[in-house]
This record gives sequence, structure tokens and C-alpha cells, in this order.
Amino acid sequence: GALGALDDITVTQVATVAEVHRRSPELGFAELMQSGLRVGREHIASTVNTLLLAYTGAGIPILLLFAVADQPLGIVLNSELIAVEIARTLTGSMGLVAATPLATALAAAVLVGRPRTADR
Repeated sequence: GALGALDDITVTQVATVAEVHRRSPELGFAELMQSGLRVGREHIASTVNTLLLAYTGAGIPILLLFAVADQPLGIVLNSELIAVEIARTLTGSMGLVAATPLATALAAAVLVGRPRTADR
């Protein structure tokens, strides 16, 4: 779930910043951050959407059980199982939103602070 998405987004952010730095080594920290965050915003949007769809898909069997049990919609929406899925989606999304600028900043700081070698 969210851990896999977090891994994906942080690795992609670091790779993006590294590639921008490789192509334009003259860029400083602020420019690398700006370039990385431009890509990061788009990546956050698609990853949060994917996370929402994954948790929604995982919750469909639960909703079917409520439907078969002929539970009123108010009971279903206020159930602990639904609340857990909503909480997972929200906390996972917050983690992704927080990790993206952090990974971008760390990558930019490390790359700007390193001396340039012939293979980079």
C-alpha cells in the first residue's frame, strides 16, 4: 500500500534530481529543488490517486458484505472498517506529500555538495 508508494515516489524523486544535476551540473540547490519539485507535484498527484484507487478496491469486498447483510448506508459509512480505509488513505497521502520535498531536498543537498567526477 502506502509503503510501496512511498518507496516509489522517493526513489523517483532522487533519480529525477540526479538526472537534472547530471545534465546541468551548474545548477545550485535552489534550482535543483525547483526542478525536482515540479516533477514531484505531478508524481504526488498520480500516486495519491493510485493509492486511493487501491484502498477503494480493497474495500469493495467489505462493502459487498454490508450490502448482503442489508445494512443501512448510514451504518456502513460510520463503520470502523470504512473509517480504517479512509484513515489509511489519508495517512498514506500525507506521508507521500511530506516525503517528496524531503527526498528532493536531500538529493539536491548531497549532489550540490559533492565534487564532480568524470562519470557523472
